[in-house]
Amino acid sequence: MPKLTQSDLEAYRHQGYLLLREGFQQEDLLPIRALISALIEEHAQKLYRAGKLSTLYETESFERRLAMVNEEAKSTSRLLDLTPRLNSPELFNFVRHPVILDCISSLLGSEVAWTGSFVTRPKLPQNAAATFPWHQDSQYYGEPTQHLHVVSVWIPLVDVDERNGCLYVLPGSHRWGLLKGKRGADNLMITTEAVDKRAKPIALSMRQGDVLFFSNLIFHTSNPNTTDQVRWSVDLRYVSPIALAPSEHQKQGYSSLCKHYGVAPITVRSRSKQNVASLEQLQTFASRYSVQHASIKKDAEL
Repeated sequence: MPKLTQSDLEAYRHQGYLLLREGFQQEDLLPIRALISALIEEHAQKLYRAGKLSTLYETESFERRLAMVNEEAKSTSRLLDLTPRLNSPELFNFVRHPVILDCISSLLGSEVAWTGSFVTRPKLPQNAAATFPWHQDSQYYGEPTQHLHVVSVWIPLVDVDERNGCLYVLPGSHRWGLLKGKRGADNLMITTEAVDKRAKPIALSMRQGDVLFFSNLIFHTSNPNTTDQVRWSVDLRYVSPIALAPSEHQKQGYSSLCKHYGVAPITVRSRSKQNVASLEQLQTFASRYSVQHASIKKDAEL
């Protein structure tokens, strides 16, 4: 089981992100790939029944099937939020996977809460609109969240590089504070300043099994996928529970985060086992979260 070293922690504090190589075994990711494959099947069946598909493309690979289905059906719908499927023990276990929580505990402390977000990121091929502007996650969460430390966990389900839309980061940009941004016509956040002039962008090529952790204040972006395969990834977000947000600024930040997600984060690791959510509690939590978020919808393609 990989552990974060003191050097890793110092790198995260200085750079605002940490790339952990080979954090997961291939079998750790199989339940997520299987769930996404099932959702693609549902999506294809729905379009087929509507007469928008001539075939279900059942023999296509995980990397190709959604692209083929959407291309024929002229559909832009994408499988996005997996939280509604948390009745699956496999997903519940993934949210609390030791690889994730051991690292998150090193970054946040012993008390860890999950925001409820379990999002797939299928960057579809040859989609020029898939360029995602430079942004900080707190620009979306709300200005008060700049006083919180929210950690994103970004996990590729396929190998990613500059051709298919890997992430780019501006190392150290989390120390600039929250910069101003505004919503564009596509509802994506656009940072007012040309931030890529202040630091050199780094492309984060990753393989299946690698894990990326990054701060809510680091600037990141992704470019279009120029290959013929879907770039699949998932991400989750973690934060310290409200009880550990003592300052007024942090309380306001926590309230802003709750407003963004529509639910208060739920504890998934604690010194006290009685504070940790059970499967039943997580399922109830996921049901509340799902009122706010659909499992198949149009959204950004970061």
